[in-house]
Amino acid sequence: MLFEDLKAFVAVIECASLTKAAEVLCITQSAVSRRIQHLEESLNVSLFDRTSRPPVPTAMGHRIYASAVGLLRDAHYLLSIPQEDALPSGRFRVGFTQMVADAVAFDVVTRMREKFPDLEMQLITDWSSELEHLILHGALDAATLMLPAPSNLPDGLKGQRVTTLEILVVQSKEKPVVGSHSDIKSLSGKEWILNPKGCGYRAALEAAMGGQGQKLKLGVDTHSAAMQMRMVVAGLGLGLIPVQLLQSSPSADQLSIVEINDFSLKMDIWIVQSTQPGNLRQAYDLLIDRVLDGLRVPVGDA
Repeated sequence: MLFEDLKAFVAVIECASLTKAAEVLCITQSAVSRRIQHLEESLNVSLFDRTSRPPVPTAMGHRIYASAVGLLRDAHYLLSIPQEDALPSGRFRVGFTQMVADAVAFDVVTRMREKFPDLEMQLITDWSSELEHLILHGALDAATLMLPAPSNLPDGLKGQRVTTLEILVVQSKEKPVVGSHSDIKSLSGKEWILNPKGCGYRAALEAAMGGQGQKLKLGVDTHSAAMQMRMVVAGLGLGLIPVQLLQSSPSADQLSIVEINDFSLKMDIWIVQSTQPGNLRQAYDLLIDRVLDGLRVPVGDA
């Protein structure tokens, strides 16, 4: 009832007419009068000076009006949150794995701001395991996960696989540390430039070496893919990089691929979302589109 009373009060002030306010609200003039009267009784204050013609807001009426406008705006936003066909607004909390962030985060943010100016983007980067935990507990609205292929989503998550990445072993062209063809046992004796512990494809490499009774020899670990490739180019060790990122890497011409006869690694990229996206539905759809484009994956192949 308060919501309807405030709507009538704001309409009367903005239309400067009881009759015009009734037309805007599609109700009778007497209904507008009853709502104003009910609001005054609820607040125990006179909102209009009725000695003037037409009635004008009292000093308290002006103050109530200023607050009512904000309350009605917030109420309209609140009512739009569950509506999937409503334009995205509020905060869109997205989690990226580091690799996907490197490839698409800038484009995602700029496109979201262009298309949905009322949407506030909040981005975090972390390992898939942590992002999975955050979205399951409602701390994220959407996230990208990287899982060893072939994969299925863990129970409780809703989303779609957007592509499968082939992860390549690379080394410096000018300062190679191994031949162009090798095997896991031979590579275990060489230093590697990799992501910190928690990375899915680092874990897969360690598992493959462990299966041969070997251990990973870590040279440097750093989150930055660009920095990793610079170190690999300098001959400081071997690296892992998705083929999609190698093609666009500034270091691509200085790197060579090492063919491994007993090891291959593919990772599925998933985009997961809240089970109740509400008015973030269109933002989620745009996120999928930009990730597909950023990883250069034709929509029909996703």
